[in-house]
Amino acid sequence: MSTQEHDIETLVKEVKELRETQMAAASKGGLVEKITFAGIPIMFSCIVYLMTALSAASHDLTVLQSKINVVVSAENKAIPPQGTTIEMEKIKEEAALARAAMTLERVKDFAALREESALGRAKIREDSALARADLDSRLDLLEYKVFGKR
Repeated sequence: MSTQEHDIETLVKEVKELRETQMAAASKGGLVEKITFAGIPIMFSCIVYLMTALSAASHDLTVLQSKINVVVSAENKAIPPQGTTIEMEKIKEEAALARAAMTLERVKDFAALREESALGRAKIREDSALARADLDSRLDLLEYKVFGKR
């Protein structure tokens, strides 16, 4: 073989190697392109979902903060906020007055019931005494008529 043929064969081999390298690079590039185009929408969907979940958690936290407004001391005791302390004292005083009024009303009701039941028992005693006296007098009259004088 001549040098030219040898050079041609070498060039043909190099061209084949370059084609194979280009084809491998093209297939790798295609794979990267496919992964990129498939991955971007998935990543976007994940980001949107996470943002929505974060927004919902933030809303829930805001609702909980509005419901629970308690500060805890080092001894783990609740310290009410300064603005509500006076209002809480007023509410406690009103509740104590209401409980006292209810207790007084209940005592009055019990006293009225006792008095009413005592009057009812006295009336029953009086009626039974009158009925007994009437029965005694009738019994005496019958004995007088049946047995004569006593």
